[in-house]
Amino acid sequence: MQSFSVAIADDHKTFRQALVLALSPIQDFRFVIEADNGRQLLSMILEAKPDVILLDIHMPEMNGIETLKLIKNHHPDVRVLMLSAFQDEIFILQCLQYGINGYLTKSMEVSEVSRAIKAAYRNEIYYSNCLNNAFMRNYALKHGKTDEYDLPIFTNEEIRILEFLRDEVPTEDISKQMCMSKRSIEIKRDKMREKAKTRTVSGLILYALKRGLLQYSLNMKPLD
Repeated sequence: MQSFSVAIADDHKTFRQALVLALSPIQDFRFVIEADNGRQLLSMILEAKPDVILLDIHMPEMNGIETLKLIKNHHPDVRVLMLSAFQDEIFILQCLQYGINGYLTKSMEVSEVSRAIKAAYRNEIYYSNCLNNAFMRNYALKHGKTDEYDLPIFTNEEIRILEFLRDEVPTEDISKQMCMSKRSIEIKRDKMREKAKTRTVSGLILYALKRGLLQYSLNMKPLD
């Protein structure tokens, strides 16, 4: 296999550097971009011209899903492998709509990540455990679109309420800080639970964390 170039975008600097360090001795490819977020990655693609991109889903400023859409619109020949700490079926299916070459979890062995990168360069889909059932494989090969797996949209106002809920701020205090009635906060909270298809606030917070709508807080208590 001829040598090719790889980019990585991940806001967790320690993880990113460790992965690059572990993969750099492999002679088939070289890293040409290390970005902290999607916006930084996009500003560097034209000059660096990577063949394969490792793209984290949860990033500040511009997350992986938004970045993936723009990459596929403006650089359709670039191969993309998604990175995530979560194995989430809906996330995987949403990414597959844009033609990714694989979905990797951050717990994978370096050797498996290397195999995935090489498969992506050959424009193959890498079937990790995340893509190991027949439905996923058929969907990936078709590269089709379906509204059934579109994720619900959360407004900036709703995300701010989610942040308060994550930090266990009482409803009365949330209403004061957002200049809204307690009833309005409760209605919006219930609407978000419906979007997340969960009955509890802790389930809603877990959903928001997995979707990248929220970042973990050092003051958070463990979720059931």
